[in-house]
Amino acid sequence: MTFTAAFLTAGIVLLAVVYIAVAHLFDTAQHGGVNEFIGTDGTVVAWQSGDPLLEPGSVTYPGELPTGGIQGVIDRTQVTLRDDILAGLVWWCLGILAVFAVFAAFAASRLSRAALARIADITSSARSITQHQLDARLNLPGPTDEIKELGDTIDQMLDRLEDSFARQREFIANASHELRTPVATARTALEIPLEQGRVPTQLEPAVTRALTATKRSETILNALLDLARAETSRLGKPEPVDLAAAIREALTDLDGLIVTRGLDITVETTDRPLTADKTLIEQFLRNAIINAVRHNIDKGQVSIRTLAHADGIDITISNTGEPVDPDTIDDLTAPFNHGRTTRLAQDQNPGYGLGLAIMKRIIERHNGTLTITARENGGLVVHAHVPDLACQPRRDWSRRSRA
Repeated sequence: MTFTAAFLTAGIVLLAVVYIAVAHLFDTAQHGGVNEFIGTDGTVVAWQSGDPLLEPGSVTYPGELPTGGIQGVIDRTQVTLRDDILAGLVWWCLGILAVFAVFAAFAASRLSRAALARIADITSSARSITQHQLDARLNLPGPTDEIKELGDTIDQMLDRLEDSFARQREFIANASHELRTPVATARTALEIPLEQGRVPTQLEPAVTRALTATKRSETILNALLDLARAETSRLGKPEPVDLAAAIREALTDLDGLIVTRGLDITVETTDRPLTADKTLIEQFLRNAIINAVRHNIDKGQVSIRTLAHADGIDITISNTGEPVDPDTIDDLTAPFNHGRTTRLAQDQNPGYGLGLAIMKRIIERHNGTLTITARENGGLVVHAHVPDLACQPRRDWSRRSRA
């Protein structure tokens, strides 16, 4: 409707301008054209453009009239009048065309820019909406047209996706309770008899193996639930995270393994806190440090560095270890991927192939970037840029709570 109204208005204005131009040309021709053909004394007198065409008394009527007589004078005058009007009309139309071409280009630019701006809003807003922010809606303003219909369709799709993910989160929460409880019960039922010495000697190896398998299942289950929560749950309330304290705590928990393997730990941290989901960021640091310590070589090295930027903080954790094929780096963040080398298959501290997957999901939740590169002499470098949520601008698209 907007474009129709614009073209209709332009057409009406164009017709009005042409009408005014033609009327002006006729007025000019009439005022400068033939006023009289025959004088009062019988002589032929004709003026055109204000000048006498035939001098008074120079031609007598009817003997010396120009060819065709009075009618010939009238015909020639009409031809001259028509030629003058048409010539003037051509120049007027060319001028009007030039003016309207400039106006049309300007109007088309403004109208197309307005239409494309709404599409750009849809694109930027749709890119900003993730599976962790499905409560956001476009709520596209403007006239009821195809573009608004597109925005409303996307909002309806987001409604369905939000409901689907909500049911998925509910299932994960229920599964967490239903699965962890019986596994923990089985582990306790095996641990207590072993600790109290009530297991017959001939059964003790079998019970020990069962306890080890139960602990492994419990660890895998906890990691799976952590991965599921990292993928589907919403970010917690942003709060300042002391990265240095979180790193110290993670290293303290691994102190026994660090001493046993003789690892050299280097830590350089910034004093600036990171505003983020504290639970997830601490879990990221814990998983990254566990990977760097466990999947290392004896007397190896672990380097942990954090660097503050205007929009966030860079976290870099590198470790020595077995050589890793650079072509397999992208596969390491897939769940249950143990790699093609012995890095993730050491007998002392076997991995479950979930640590890097969880780390990647956590960084993605914060709209950050995670890059993993293989060291030339073995080991990995894990680099994460985590945006500070306190530095991120407010979104220009609205959030709508579910009804």
